[in-house]
Amino acid sequence: MKLVPMGSFAVGLATWFVFLGSIGLAQSLPSPKPFIVFDGTQYSNKADFSVYGIRPITIAYGGNFGPPDWYQQADGLPGLQAVQAVAREAQQKGHLVVLDIEYWLLNGSPDSVRDSLTKYMTMLDWFRAAAPGLSLGYYGAPPLGDYWRAIKDPSSQERRSWMEENDQIRSLAGAVDALFPSLYTFYPDQDGWKKYAIAQIEEARRYGGGKPVYVFLWPQYHDSNLILGGRYLPADYWLLELETAKEYADGIVIWGGWDLKMDKPMIWDDSAPWWKVTKEFMKSRDQSPPTAPTGLTVH
Repeated sequence: MKLVPMGSFAVGLATWFVFLGSIGLAQSLPSPKPFIVFDGTQYSNKADFSVYGIRPITIAYGGNFGPPDWYQQADGLPGLQAVQAVAREAQQKGHLVVLDIEYWLLNGSPDSVRDSLTKYMTMLDWFRAAAPGLSLGYYGAPPLGDYWRAIKDPSSQERRSWMEENDQIRSLAGAVDALFPSLYTFYPDQDGWKKYAIAQIEEARRYGGGKPVYVFLWPQYHDSNLILGGRYLPADYWLLELETAKEYADGIVIWGGWDLKMDKPMIWDDSAPWWKVTKEFMKSRDQSPPTAPTGLTVH
């Protein structure tokens, strides 16, 4: 690329915009989509996230819909009144709603998948009837979370089989208002995580019909890792996850703050490295350098 003095660059770029405005194209250039960060954490006495531009979100967990064993009932569904109560409470808050119900498997035999899809769709219908106008989505699906198949080459049989399973639940992608892939961290391999994250987001885009894709991130290692589970990610790893999400998704839901062993909220640490990184990320989120209009080459 030919280097020119910054003054000449600025004049040249300004000339382009004057020219575009004179022919009516400047007004037609699409505005960039806002990148939204939501607070899904459960820490006790935590900081005011809204000060940093992080928005609230409602996460309705399976346990909110009745007794612990409600999913073991004959029809596998919670009581209608319990769903209505949760929906109306969410409507009062007016936030985007994520339904986190992980009892119904979306992989397996076609009959099993159809049965689960019926339950997921029924929940959406009940929720919307009780609280019209709320935007809804499901945590973690679609698409199906699968680390090892997602990181395979797109032409591989493993990757194709994962995509075929996702196609079986395409109707659910069409029924929700936003998609919430889970991009939690299982291993210290940062390159592997990034490959996995991009594949999950691309799969959500593939059949999401242009709906927003908000990814769940957790600043700790997933508890399925028997060695690292529960440990906080190194600061550079967490920054990589935030920046990857910003590049490929429409937003982030930050989860965490729940002690899975003690089954209670964790105590907030305002000096935690992950939180310092998050605050800096939020400051720089909307400070991207200007770029030339699409189709124009700046010399």
